[in-house]
Amino acid sequence: MILAHSIVGIMPVSNSEFSWFWFIGSVIADIDHLFVLYSHKIFSWDKLIDAIKFEDKYGIHFKTKYMHSIFGAVVTTIPVLFISREGALYYFVAYLIHLVLDWPDIDEKQYFYPFKKKVRGFLPIFSKLEIIFTILLLGFYFYQINLF
Repeated sequence: MILAHSIVGIMPVSNSEFSWFWFIGSVIADIDHLFVLYSHKIFSWDKLIDAIKFEDKYGIHFKTKYMHSIFGAVVTTIPVLFISREGALYYFVAYLIHLVLDWPDIDEKQYFYPFKKKVRGFLPIFSKLEIIFTILLLGFYFYQINLF
């Protein structure tokens, strides 16, 4: 769900307004993608798309156990608690929604780290169903901000 996380992040939540806590919580889990891209020297657009679609072919897992897990949600929410309790709640819920949106993706995830249980969805990355879902989510966003 490549763009779905950003769309969820810009949804109005706090008194029907944008929340930075919600936005950051919905996209921060994907910061591990940057680490994976850099460590595997994936710098071209074509190789990036191919690597995302076919992780097993490259032996790469973009969703690391540290960020794409409940553990990652808890650990990264702790500093937010020092800024705002309400903001930490928005952040944490958005982070969990990120994990739920990633669940159907076919790539391997370790949501219950430090336990070794791995989860693999059924939906290929950039599949037609994923694109349709993202378009529907975008339509829902426009509805939420009263554009339609």
